[in-house]
Amino acid sequence: MLEQNNPEHLKQIIDHIVKSTQIIEDQDFDETATKQFVVLPILRALGWDDRNLETLEVLPEISTDPESRKQMKVDYALRHEEKILVLIECKRWRENLEKPEHHEQLANYIFQRGVDIGVLTNGKTWHFYFAYKTHVLWRDRKFCTIELNNQQETVGNFQNYLSKVKVIDGSVKTEAEKIVSEHLDIQWDPEPPSPEGSEKFIREDT
Repeated sequence: MLEQNNPEHLKQIIDHIVKSTQIIEDQDFDETATKQFVVLPILRALGWDDRNLETLEVLPEISTDPESRKQMKVDYALRHEEKILVLIECKRWRENLEKPEHHEQLANYIFQRGVDIGVLTNGKTWHFYFAYKTHVLWRDRKFCTIELNNQQETVGNFQNYLSKVKVIDGSVKTEAEKIVSEHLDIQWDPEPPSPEGSEKFIREDT
């Protein structure tokens, strides 16, 4: 039975992953192993059911631009009633997430799909981004970073920013917008993201 955003279950999953770090390092987990043994267990503990063929709420390898001939795909799309609410791009365990190309890649995916929340992770580090206004640089859109080994904050932050309940009811988007706007001291306009804005945004941020 799937655990529905149970904090204790989530803590147990994270504890197990952290305690298994040496095994993960020794095996040099690639992207596939990282997704299978780290990312998916965390998503399940947050209430997302990747086994449900009726809802397909955790849809893997989804095309970032259905209209394009280029077969660029994002690792996971978290959906509700067929609407994509979060995109998650995964990398191998040892990958350096600070490489500009990783952020540019996720920025493109988010704007092409018109999604508000994007996550970049190598399993041990999770960067959360709010993608809405085109004139705000990518590095300024980050509203949370989760480190698995910082267990004092990890469970609460995962529940606040990636639990199925809070993603679906809009709490994550509202909180992300608040954090970013307070950081930049700006007001947001109801302007949807666009591929054209994505290109401008990436050029400005590099």
